[in-house]
Amino acid sequence: MNSETATKCEREELKCPKCGHVQLWKKYSLINVTEKPDLKEKILKNHVFYFDCENCDLVAPLTYDSYYLDSKKKLLIALAPELTPERREEMKVWEEKKGFTKRIVDNINDLKEKIMIADNHLDDRVVEMIKIQYLRQLEREMVNDTLLNLLFDYSGQEMCFIAFFEKKGIGKMPLSMEYYREMEKKYLGQLKAHSTNSFMKVDMEWAGNILFKRH
Repeated sequence: MNSETATKCEREELKCPKCGHVQLWKKYSLINVTEKPDLKEKILKNHVFYFDCENCDLVAPLTYDSYYLDSKKKLLIALAPELTPERREEMKVWEEKKGFTKRIVDNINDLKEKIMIADNHLDDRVVEMIKIQYLRQLEREMVNDTLLNLLFDYSGQEMCFIAFFEKKGIGKMPLSMEYYREMEKKYLGQLKAHSTNSFMKVDMEWAGNILFKRH
């Protein structure tokens, strides 16, 4: 394993904001799941990037600059809560990594979603296009409520989108491979035209800009 792409972490002392208990916590600057596959499952189960107090019941997300690398799936994700000029400069080192899908996310839920999309051998650009289409189905639901998020999820062979509403709570919308393939074929040209080999922030805003030709 190349030392530059090996998993890197350090231990930090953190004080629980609820009870004041001080404990050691692992902070990862790079997670290579090809080298340490168990860490992928730990991310998905909220055991990484979360503070779990040993003394009380507090569990809270801790988002910080990190990289997620899957060499087998050729996936590289930069977790960047704030994309500062310093962070952009640092990411240039990874731009030289050829043949990888490079993405930027600013929160843990989006990181987990990208991982699950890759695990199902799907293109996240197509998934975000589909979300925009699904929003039209949710318009009636959003008349007297607020849609907080729409995330890809799966259980076994069943893929779906989980809709998070402010008042109604959680809803589920199925996703078939037939519809996915239809959308993939329909927007193939647009996806190629709006993609680069650099780090991209691929989300609903990105897809909406393409579908509604905002840029």
